[in-house]
Amino acid sequence: MGKRQYFFDDQGSTLDAEPDTESVGEMHPRNLYKDNPPDFEALAQQYESFRPFVYKGDDGRPYIDFKNPEALRELTCCLLKRDFDLTVTLPLDRLCPPIPNRLNYILWIEDLLAETQQEPISKEPTNKTEVVGIDIGVGASCIYPLLGCQTNRHWRFFGTELDKESLDYAQRNVDQNGLQDRVSLVLTQDALRIFPPPLLTPTDMSYDFCMCNPPFYASEQEVQEGYESKELEPSAICTGTPFEMITVDGEYGFIKRMILESVRHKDRIRWYTCMIGLKRTIRPVVQVLKQNKITNYVVTEFCQGKTKRWGIAWSFTSKRVVKSNSLETYRPKSQFIVRLPMSADQAKPHLQAILADLDIPLPATTLCDKPEAVYAIHISPKHNTWSRAARRLRKRQKQENDDHGHAAQQQQDASSAIATLSMECALLTSSSVPSSCVLRTSWLQGDDRSMFESFWNHIKKRMEQEAGIYSGSAFQKS
Repeated sequence: MGKRQYFFDDQGSTLDAEPDTESVGEMHPRNLYKDNPPDFEALAQQYESFRPFVYKGDDGRPYIDFKNPEALRELTCCLLKRDFDLTVTLPLDRLCPPIPNRLNYILWIEDLLAETQQEPISKEPTNKTEVVGIDIGVGASCIYPLLGCQTNRHWRFFGTELDKESLDYAQRNVDQNGLQDRVSLVLTQDALRIFPPPLLTPTDMSYDFCMCNPPFYASEQEVQEGYESKELEPSAICTGTPFEMITVDGEYGFIKRMILESVRHKDRIRWYTCMIGLKRTIRPVVQVLKQNKITNYVVTEFCQGKTKRWGIAWSFTSKRVVKSNSLETYRPKSQFIVRLPMSADQAKPHLQAILADLDIPLPATTLCDKPEAVYAIHISPKHNTWSRAARRLRKRQKQENDDHGHAAQQQQDASSAIATLSMECALLTSSSVPSSCVLRTSWLQGDDRSMFESFWNHIKKRMEQEAGIYSGSAFQKS
């Protein structure tokens, strides 16, 4: 009982009222607390300061009172020291960060960067450019910069904070962990300004990501209604101040302001990210992204015990994520699959022949990101050779070559040139039907969705026909 209760929510709620339609279902696979909740008894033996807060239940198992702010503070301090070698000072009248939740967010950002950076990301410093992030509202704990820098030796942070007292505590935590050269903090005056001038005023300054855990609520009344609408009492005391709990128009208003500011800054920040506390906020926020013609975004879920939080990320770059944990319900479609009544080994030569027919060069190496992937390649077409117009042009050129009895060099239609398009085509084995396979095509880079979808429709139709599946009008090869 006691161990599992650590995965509480820091703004006073354990369950969102909206039922789940889709769920990641568990902690991030690299979270060190996944399937390994804190052992209170062992922690008490290691840290004398934690000992007074650990009790034995009727069943003999240790537990702590999560409604005791001193117990929460001591637990957090001990875990940060034991698991991350961080020494922190946490005031009792400010939010006490649940470490598993905060670590989930850091790990998700690692995934986003790893999938979209030009170079592989290492945990240790290298000669490559450092990863630089922004934490909007560091709080008294300064938890994200501390965790981020301690688990990624090449990360640096700039952090903002509205509350002077919280900023003083945050600076103390930075100093006592020797991170002054990697974490810079600034006090901001305007609660409605997400990215204050010190961050983005230098025109040559850019960042790899920004992150934020915004206030959930729009008023004290809404905070109280949040308590009253829950089926259960909060499992942990909430020690947040109005600075940390309340913002104009709640978290939706905050994230909307963040999106509108991002439209001005665009790719000065590679990934804009924000935590979402209330599931009902997700769809309205996605609508704001769509209204501002932002098509590269992803939504994820952070799971820890009974508590669920969500994260949203968007980018103005053409690099897209398909592997990082996400909720497909909310994201623009970047991956398509079709089941084929043939084995992956049988499908492979057909796929290669179709790509060759489209003048799409095959890479020298293949890659398989999953054990069931028999064949996986990255392709980057330079021209649109699969559209109706392109096929008609190639057919006409072939006819002219045949008429003249020699092979004239074919000219690519200038209008068919593609600025940037990168995809992965993979053939996966099917565990349920051994004689079948799955063709999966993923959009990795590009700005033109219609180009990606037209390529998929062309490949899907031709592969289905090779497998003996016919629908609609017959496809005529050029």
